[in-house]
Amino acid sequence: MPTFTLPSQIKFYYEDSGVPSKADYTTFFIIHGHTYHSGLFKPLLPIGLARNHRVLLVNRRDYPQSTPYTDKELKVFAEGPDPARYDQLINDGHDLALLLDGLIQSLSLPQNVAIVSWSLGNIFGLPLLASITTLPADTQARLGSFVKRTILWDAPCEPMGIPFPEGTYHPFTDKDTPDEQRGVVFAQWLTSYFPHGDLSTRQLSSLNQRDHDSTKKRSFEGLPQEELFQIIDLLPGTRCDTHLCSPPYLGVEKQVVHKALYDPDVRAAWKNLKVWEMVGDQNPWNIIYCWWVWEAEVKAAKTAEPAINFTVNKGSNHFLMWDNPEGCMDKLEYCWKN
Repeated sequence: MPTFTLPSQIKFYYEDSGVPSKADYTTFFIIHGHTYHSGLFKPLLPIGLARNHRVLLVNRRDYPQSTPYTDKELKVFAEGPDPARYDQLINDGHDLALLLDGLIQSLSLPQNVAIVSWSLGNIFGLPLLASITTLPADTQARLGSFVKRTILWDAPCEPMGIPFPEGTYHPFTDKDTPDEQRGVVFAQWLTSYFPHGDLSTRQLSSLNQRDHDSTKKRSFEGLPQEELFQIIDLLPGTRCDTHLCSPPYLGVEKQVVHKALYDPDVRAAWKNLKVWEMVGDQNPWNIIYCWWVWEAEVKAAKTAEPAINFTVNKGSNHFLMWDNPEGCMDKLEYCWKN
């Protein structure tokens, strides 16, 4: 199985769709989210290769065959303080940037690279962007030349530093859900298709916060357990990832997101970069709410070029890559071409 080891001896496991027949192909470097690791994106590997793309799926630290966090790092996730949490997010982004640069060189990738981060993975993909000014000059120059797109995919509000509005529902904060049932309830909720109201109103009242569309199957419904466990790992959640979804991290995450998207030195270093967010319109409410908040921030910033461009995955829930991988590749291609 392919791994890449950084000079720091941190190791990352990755999967590679292989080299396309077309020389000047596009590479999609995909960073996974909470619990669902690189295995979730395997349906994209043959589709990407058939369309003359290269797809690289990375397991973040603490996930299978990548380096676990140290006890000291885990203590920062759990306890802080904020400066250490900020440094750790930037350091994780720094390591992913070095990984991407290493793969660009070792795999001889063309200068057509898109960074794709999904769900919680956005709070690792955005630090990758924010960390560029901490990298060696040759690495900065190479990434600035090779990376043309960043695709922020189904980002949930809380790990992006955006608090839940008062009175909103989430299985992990619902006082009526017993602690021992929250994992199961959360999995059902996350894999649902939510029939929302008129999203163009940008009103919370238009969001269906709880109820799955009974005319559709949830993602992974009926999937044998042994196959489900090929795409999930339950251990990193309690060790590190779940902390990133909690209120103590909000201020630090907001700072990192703003640096990635609006810091002039960072954006100048990514000299060829265009940023997209793509959002399924049947996602859980907290993902659609993040889209709305970011959209308002981008408009308020009035930058010469928008900090983020937006596109909607119509009819999609949180697992487009699994339920409709051909349609998923269509949208990744759209973000690349536009």
